Amino acid sequence: MKKSLVVVRAGSKSLHHRWCEIPYEDRDYDLIVSFFSDEAYNSFVAEDGVEAVLLKGGKWDGLYQTLIDRNLEGYDYFWLPDDDLDISAQDVNAMFASMRHYGLRIAQPSLSSESYFSHFVFSQCPGFVLRYTNYIEIMAPCMHRDVLQKALPLFQSTMSGYGLDYIWCRWAEAGAFRTAILDEIAMHHTRPVGKNLKAAMAASGNLSSEEEEAVLKEMFDLSRRTVPIVFAGILQGGQPISGRLKLGWWMCRGWMSVLNAFRSKAEARSGILKIARRQLIKPLDMSTISPKHEGK
Repeated sequence: MKKSLVVVRAGSKSLHHRWCEIPYEDRDYDLIVSFFSDEAYNSFVAEDGVEAVLLKGGKWDGLYQTLIDRNLEGYDYFWLPDDDLDISAQDVNAMFASMRHYGLRIAQPSLSSESYFSHFVFSQCPGFVLRYTNYIEIMAPCMHRDVLQKALPLFQSTMSGYGLDYIWCRWAEAGAFRTAILDEIAMHHTRPVGKNLKAAMAASGNLSSEEEEAVLKEMFDLSRRTVPIVFAGILQGGQPISGRLKLGWWMCRGWMSVLNAFRSKAEARSGILKIARRQLIKPLDMSTISPKHEGK
């Protein structure tokens, strides 16, 4: 048994095989493939360090069903990626090593320049080892066991996970300087954002993703919209850097230096301008939050 665990909700086009391309003894993690597709599950071939289960539903309610009755105490860190992320097994090892080295509690790899994205700020930024933020996407969060154990009950009633991305960053178990984007480790998000989710949620007849987010915001007494902000980081030379304006300048300069590498230069340029504005004017609140009825 390894000290880290990867759990992926997988369909027939899942890229999880990439995370098994080196021998199990060289991997720093176990892998659970939680299939939502009968076809994909039936074609699974057993191998060392990989377990397969078949559970219907969305990503997050499916993860709840996958994990709720398991003993998770043997693992320190958990990675919960989407199945359309192209990243090598060596980089997954490196991600877990970074979590431990920097004492992070929730983080994610950055996005390669050819990736589809929801928030451009998660794009790999030249010059950085990592950037501290208030927001870790539901696409591929890597979290310490303490964060997962607190988050797991919330997974039960959400298919989309909307709202989790900024809530779990403000728990006492996570918090400032323990929440980061890992720029030295990049993943390729290969499909347009939300395409499969919208179809699955429409078929379920349950709450929409926006309604699921509203439930979480009400639970934690949040009214203001939260957007990703970077407030500190570590440069590749090892130097720490802090301050929203300074970070905004470094990030925008870094991305502009590799603008031609992005899948869409127009989208990248628009994303860079949006981040410049956000770093300047958007509020940042990293105070600790808990469910408003906790303890009552």
